[in-house]
Amino acid sequence: MRDLSKVEKSIAESVSADRLMNDTEAIARWVRLSGTEDEAKSFDHAEGVLREMGLETIRHIGMAYVSLPESALLSVEGTEVPAITHSMVPDTPEGGIELPLVYVGRGTETDYAETDVRGKIALIDGIAIPTKAHAAEEAGAAACVFANSDEHVHEMIVSTVWGSPTPETRDKLPKIPVVSVGSAAAGTLRGILGKDGEPTARLATKVRSGWAEIPTLTAQLDGTEEPEKFVLFSGHIDSWHYGAMDNGSADALMLETLRVLLPHRENFRRGLRLAFWSGHSHGRYAGSTWYADHLWEDLNDNCVLHLNTDSPGGRGATVVTEGQAMAETRGLAADVIRSLTGEEFNGSRFGRSGDQSFMSLGIPSLFMFVSEQPPGQDESAGDVAELLGGPGAKGGGVGWWWHTTEDTVDKLDPNLLARDTRIYAAVTHRLLTDVLLPLDLRASAEELLGHLRDWREKAGDRFDLTGAVSRAEEVADLAGSFQNRVEEFASGSPEPGVGRDVNETIRRGASDLVRLNYAMSDRFDQDPAVGQPPVPLLAPVDDLLSSAEGSDAAHEWLTLLVRNRNRLLHGLSEAKKTLEAGIALLTDAEA
Repeated sequence: MRDLSKVEKSIAESVSADRLMNDTEAIARWVRLSGTEDEAKSFDHAEGVLREMGLETIRHIGMAYVSLPESALLSVEGTEVPAITHSMVPDTPEGGIELPLVYVGRGTETDYAETDVRGKIALIDGIAIPTKAHAAEEAGAAACVFANSDEHVHEMIVSTVWGSPTPETRDKLPKIPVVSVGSAAAGTLRGILGKDGEPTARLATKVRSGWAEIPTLTAQLDGTEEPEKFVLFSGHIDSWHYGAMDNGSADALMLETLRVLLPHRENFRRGLRLAFWSGHSHGRYAGSTWYADHLWEDLNDNCVLHLNTDSPGGRGATVVTEGQAMAETRGLAADVIRSLTGEEFNGSRFGRSGDQSFMSLGIPSLFMFVSEQPPGQDESAGDVAELLGGPGAKGGGVGWWWHTTEDTVDKLDPNLLARDTRIYAAVTHRLLTDVLLPLDLRASAEELLGHLRDWREKAGDRFDLTGAVSRAEEVADLAGSFQNRVEEFASGSPEPGVGRDVNETIRRGASDLVRLNYAMSDRFDQDPAVGQPPVPLLAPVDDLLSSAEGSDAAHEWLTLLVRNRNRLLHGLSEAKKTLEAGIALLTDAEA
């Protein structure tokens, strides 16, 4: 365990709840739809604060595919039901549609096997998440209505396309209208369904979708020892409604973290780059994806870590043990959170959400939600967990007001927001000032090995993963040796030049392992915005196991899996080379 240093304690104590709330209120004065004038006003505020602190800013303008819901009208057997539509779905034809309404429970595969939804409107329990909307479409539904369990209906974006579409992904955008209703309206619909098995529903929706200019605001403090290297610290400014928690409080947290770190900038060994995104809520992370595309070389060569913040400081958000972390970054988070709160950090695996647009580059990540509600406080927490990739051990979502009209300043707790900011400030200080990057390659390699052993056991004799596991064992052994050497080296007085070389080995090794653990696409593309298992290259094992041995489908899945295994083996070999070079470097330094 590593306690806070005297400097880190001073930084934490200097965090101001008043300043945090002032910035949040300033940003949350406007409804910040992506690419709109009101969103630009919030960007103006953030940019003004950055310039007041003496930083030069860049406001990039890029083209992105943005989708803004406008209206939804839903009635069943003449009874009007309040509803909203969602980003990225098509409009209904002029005049709307009139079709039977059928109830399909949670919209599982079994539900659709038992209920014929072809050419009908499907009523589905839960919030409108992309996988459920896609499942309804695949089952032949003409439209779907999501029955939220909370009183206030949640705004959502239901596309599985990450960022703006390309010619290859355009056809994956939703093809059927989708709306949601709150708990009271859902009760009305169920009551009507109880009297008439398939009542007639009328639905009319309007969504404004198309290419638009959106901003990305960045500012950077350079380090002294490795000025070209940087930590990317990001959050989105665009919002649903006034979005005080999501994401005004996060933007304020970023500004306050910078404020309390500035007096110590002479100790920064590497740089801090703040990035404020648009296109998160209405473009499926289009802003961060645009940045990954257009700043690709800089990110690939120089970014050491992506630190993200989303929806901090919520009223009642007392759980700080389940924030998103990778194996490389979990120890860093655990030490800081234990020192500041006394809580033992578990961490949750990252899913495909929250502006994690840099995994295919192999950039390690830490945090999205740093704090959550206790379980049972939010009826929709399970749906949110599914959207984010899986529930934490203790987390219960970020609040029933998330993505609703009720996300206003009164939903924030200034003291909890200050607590969350102290966590980010201490973590960021370590990332910027530690002689050697606080990334744990041993933990990363061991986690990857564990996942590969699980896949080997699952695949059984249908697909041979013995070679991949053996090579991963070699990587894990090397990572353990390398990490031991790093810790010994850091305890001494390393020469700056050698320290830079060791950090480059850490960065490259982390990149190799992150890609294998989290990415299926190549370094230049994005995986879909859907949950995927660890080591997603091996996800087709499930499809192979569901196909009959010797069938055409089985041979097709085997062909794909052999190619993916080759990619996996190559990635492990690259990790081996990186770690071997790092061990040799440290051996020479000790001589």
